[in-house]
Amino acid sequence: MRKKSEERRQAILDIAAQMFNESGFEGTSMSEISVRLGGSKATLYNYFSSKEEIFIEVLLQQAGDQFNLTFASLVESDDLRATLQRFGAMYLQAILRPEIIAARRLILYHAERSKMGQVMYERGPKRGWTMVAEFLKTAMARKQIRETDAWIAALQLRGLLEAEWMETRMLGVATSVTAPKIRDSVERATDAFMRILAP
Repeated sequence: MRKKSEERRQAILDIAAQMFNESGFEGTSMSEISVRLGGSKATLYNYFSSKEEIFIEVLLQQAGDQFNLTFASLVESDDLRATLQRFGAMYLQAILRPEIIAARRLILYHAERSKMGQVMYERGPKRGWTMVAEFLKTAMARKQIRETDAWIAALQLRGLLEAEWMETRMLGVATSVTAPKIRDSVERATDAFMRILAP
């Protein structure tokens, strides 16, 4: 993609991000984005096939750096528990952000009406948790945990990390997210995980 095209594409994403912030997903239309951009809808559709696609790109840009750092924190170590606890704390801090919870609700709402959920899963969670599975394979090879299906083990870790938080956050139940609470819940989750997969 030529530099000018890249700049135009980024301008669309920047404007869309502002509008999603101001009016929400439902309150923003492709027509309004094109008006704010100062171009035609045809130009907009040259870059993105739908509002859903723009929303996913905006979300991935906004959350991408933090999630990339989170999954990159999984490096081979003699202290697997400490590595998982560090990862778990970073993961919860990322997914419990209000804008991420709001986006998750929106994606679930539209999952049956569009491919938004599938695209988001492929480009976000699936990619990240595949990295976790690869990390756990290495831990299994080092006899730090017993050998089993690494993908299932990664999903079990995810379930344990999210167990104390996700339902209440998704349903809008008031729960304060503090560093000590996250630390304590991560310790409980990683302790359970290590017991389940004890070699």
